[in-house]
This record gives sequence, C-alpha cells and structure tokens, in this order.
Amino acid sequence: MKPVIWIEGIIASGKSTLAEQLGEAFDLRVLKEPVDSNPYLALYYQDKQRWGWPMQVHLLAARYALQKAAVSEALVGNGAILDRGLPGDRVFAKMLAKEGVISELEWQTYEMHYDIMASDLRPPSLIVFLDVDPRAAYERCQTRARAEEAVGTGVTLEYLQALSRGYYDLLAEIESGRQAWSRGMSVLKWPWNVDHQSIVPLVEEIRRRI
Repeated sequence: MKPVIWIEGIIASGKSTLAEQLGEAFDLRVLKEPVDSNPYLALYYQDKQRWGWPMQVHLLAARYALQKAAVSEALVGNGAILDRGLPGDRVFAKMLAKEGVISELEWQTYEMHYDIMASDLRPPSLIVFLDVDPRAAYERCQTRARAEEAVGTGVTLEYLQALSRGYYDLLAEIESGRQAWSRGMSVLKWPWNVDHQSIVPLVEEIRRRI
C-alpha cells in the first residue's frame, strides 16, 4: 500500500493549494473536494432550508467516491492526497443540523448513510490538519474570487469560528478512537496562518511520519 494523506481544515485554510504542493513533492495523485462542481451550491444559498440536506447528501456520496479512488491509487498507483476526507464533510452537515437548517429526521438519515460509508473507510496514512485562526481564514475569504464565499452568502467570521470548533471536536473523536476507523491514528496539526510560507518543514515532518 502506498500512502494516502488527508488534508483537513476550515474554509480558506489553504487546503487546496497545499494539496497540490504536497502532491508534487511526494508524487501523489491529488483528489480535490467536489465543491466547485456541486450543482446544489447556488440553490443552497438561495434557500438553505430547501437545499441544505440534498446538498450534503450529494457531497457525502461524491466524497465517498473520492475515498474509494484514493484506495485504488494506494493499491495500484503512487498513492493519493485527499482535499478533505469523508469525516471532514460530516462537520459541515452537523453544523447545519445544529442550526436547524437540516431537520432532526434529515440528520438521522444523513448519519445512517455516513455510518454505512464510514464502516468501509480505510484509514489514511496520515491526517494533516491546517490549524488556521478563523480571523485569518475570514480575511482570505474576502479576497478570494469564489462566488460562494462572497460576503452575504453565509461565510461570516462567526460561521468560521463555529466550523473551527466543529473540526476540533472531530479531531478529538479521531485521536480518542471514538470513530472505529481511527483507532491508533494521530493527527498532524500544522499552523498555517501565514500565506505563501515554505512547505519544506511540513514535508520533512510528513516524511518522518509516513
């Protein structure tokens, strides 16, 4: 088995750019998160109550397909880097459930789908979490060109702060083995508040761990 690395972090943490850089550094296939190709995204921002649940289920299925592709790359290729893993996607759905955008019944149905997919989840070689202050991520959101992250579409500082808390809850679950696939796993938490910093120290640490 060749390595599979998950890059995790809140919105605008720099995951996509770093995934590309690490893919080149380690000669791994980069599997990007299916956000830009999501047909529900524009609908979601028009009516969150109507489209929140179908959007998250769509993303869950797309993310699961990427997980399977990563395993194939580990078996027959050089390995892969995932721009967010399946459990990271659940952080977003859980937030919508807490906000009431997703109903309790919808959340239970989402969890049923997630549990089935997670039971077939092959653990990654390493999880790299980009530890970014929500305020730094919010400033990046202001300058990014993606329409779905423009001011007024829901990506506020408060949203990013809640997302950060959700991610720390996930990391605690992973490192305590509360998710069956994560027993014995550790997470590499790496500070990433500064744009355009050298990836050399991170590359060296990843090499040491895998």
